[in-house]
Amino acid sequence: MLKAYLTDTVTLKQYKGKDQWGEHSASTDLSIRAFVDQVQRVVTNQAGLLVTSSGKVLIEPRTIIFTGFSTRAANTISYQDVLTIGGVDYPILKIATMRDFRVRHLEVYIA
Repeated sequence: MLKAYLTDTVTLKQYKGKDQWGEHSASTDLSIRAFVDQVQRVVTNQAGLLVTSSGKVLIEPRTIIFTGFSTRAANTISYQDVLTIGGVDYPILKIATMRDFRVRHLEVYIA
């Protein structure tokens, strides 16, 4: 049912960790279907602080990861990833899993 509402295309730049010199490894860019709602709201980020989000992006379910960035699969998302919408990069503030009896979609709040 959600697929009918995914009318926008965004780019998910997947963080791949750091190399031996502490520099960011090249990211993987994935084009994904989404619904972008660019309305400001106050959300609690991963650190527990109240921050202002510039929008909410609805995407199909993905596995949220916190470690193992160098060997990650295409169907994963992390807080170090970046969403590109209309040529502008947005860091991820919060990832919320929306469910009833199964996971229906993810709500990704962007800065």
